[in-house]
Amino acid sequence: ELEEWARFDDFADSLLLLELDRRDGGDGLPLDLDSLRLHVVDHLQASRRRLPLHIKWLEWVHGCLDRYRPAALEIQSSYDITVDLRLMGFRSDLSRLKTARLTGILHSGGLGDSVCPQLEHVEFTSCAIGFGEVVTSPTLKKLVMDRCWRRGDMKQRAPPLVDAPALTSLRLVLEFQGIWVFRTPSLVEASVRSTRRWVGRADEYQLLCNLYNVTRLELSGFLALEKIRMKRGHQDLPKFHNLTTLLLDECDLTGEVYNMLELFLNNAPNLEKLTLQNCKLPQDWTESKKMCLNLKFREINCHKEGDLQQVDH
Repeated sequence: ELEEWARFDDFADSLLLLELDRRDGGDGLPLDLDSLRLHVVDHLQASRRRLPLHIKWLEWVHGCLDRYRPAALEIQSSYDITVDLRLMGFRSDLSRLKTARLTGILHSGGLGDSVCPQLEHVEFTSCAIGFGEVVTSPTLKKLVMDRCWRRGDMKQRAPPLVDAPALTSLRLVLEFQGIWVFRTPSLVEASVRSTRRWVGRADEYQLLCNLYNVTRLELSGFLALEKIRMKRGHQDLPKFHNLTTLLLDECDLTGEVYNMLELFLNNAPNLEKLTLQNCKLPQDWTESKKMCLNLKFREINCHKEGDLQQVDH
């Protein structure tokens, strides 16, 4: 197996060095790639020899990062390999890295911090995340976390804080307990989908409160607000002063005490466009309907036929 890796390494080097010679005469400078994509596939009975293969794989990856300095890095794995952008940056040159897409891996450490000075776009899909107490990325502009979970040894700790002052776009697909806390003063748009499998209700509410400064917000699969705002002493829903566009999809908007729709209508003074898709509406929502009709744009599709006639733009 190690010999196969060596042959593949030589083949990749030869192929890329030919391109380097063609491009600039082969003067020994690194070949700056636009993108480096790796798809790691486990073999049958590979558990017996996983450790040496994993070590060889890491060495090969670091060699690629040093020689080719990609602007975009994509790693997809069908088994548990560990990727740490911070440690990678200490060993290899990540100075050009702007985009990182990681799928099916165990991720430890942060978002690159100082070792990735140009990192702007990060996507985690089906990853186990091992962030510490505070994760800082001053350059990150877009973050996607799709069906990720906190690593087993991190679950008993307080939710880590993701501090991203330049972040403008956030997309979350929630499936497991242990949601991260976000400090994102520049956030413009956020999309949050709850699959309602193992998501903590209190975490959902806290996350909702953290998104107070967005201008565009999409929520999908949320329970009634009074069901996720369960603990005594929970803060009230903050004012969404910047919010102009709100989309609620498959959300429960009922509630005797707390009604998500009414609270948004009351706490978003600059709301212009409201879209309700397949939401469960309260039986009596006369006041909310009047407020909806005062908006510039609204589109309401009922959870059940007969709940309400569709209101067009």
